[in-house]
Amino acid sequence: MEDSQRKHAGSKGFRALENAKQDIAYNHYLNSFVKLEDRRYLPNDNIIHQLVPLRVAVGTSVMTPTQFNEEHVSPLGTRFYFSDHNVTNDPLTMALLKREKLNATKTISTIVFVSTRDSKGFNISGYIDLEHSLCRYKTAGSKSHPWADIFAGRRRLEPNQHDLSFINWSNGRVFSNDSDNYKVIPDAVKGLCFAHKGDGSMISIEKYITEEHPLCKFIESPKHGSTVVYDHYIRRKM
Repeated sequence: MEDSQRKHAGSKGFRALENAKQDIAYNHYLNSFVKLEDRRYLPNDNIIHQLVPLRVAVGTSVMTPTQFNEEHVSPLGTRFYFSDHNVTNDPLTMALLKREKLNATKTISTIVFVSTRDSKGFNISGYIDLEHSLCRYKTAGSKSHPWADIFAGRRRLEPNQHDLSFINWSNGRVFSNDSDNYKVIPDAVKGLCFAHKGDGSMISIEKYITEEHPLCKFIESPKHGSTVVYDHYIRRKM
């Protein structure tokens, strides 16, 4: 019980620290639009910031907090591990944390299948190369899934058209992309396959990403929906 309470407290502390950093950065951004006369007549910063979008020059756009954070997130670096921090206690995020370092050291390569609803309420699903996505986030910031927000419990993990495979069930649009670790291969007999670039293993989703496979873990997450985590143990080339 005490360990659970400590983890919960640590998770709240992690989220609070991340929120505070983002709030400070966004306030500095809003202050860049504020003029001296604004402060003369409106001494309260909260009111000034609320009026910024209404008082900027015509043709000037002001980013929302979400847009600003996605555009200006600072790269964390490849030596940063979310698993070294206490994060939100969710079945999926906890499972991914256990695999973070194993993926970074190329011991395993994890593919995550997510079936959920997007922000508009449409059914979507897709396969995510965990190591590829985490690495891109840590080195390029916004050009990946928002992992800091996901591990802090603020955002859901939603597959998108940049992942290994993605389908929007409302319009039937399908996307597929090679990643740092996998080449996507549609096979007439085996169906959709992912070929691991490191050891050449061919992973058929119909054979490997199933409930019967011992390296496959089904996870029902209250926040992230129905998910499947498949671990490919990388064979070393002789």
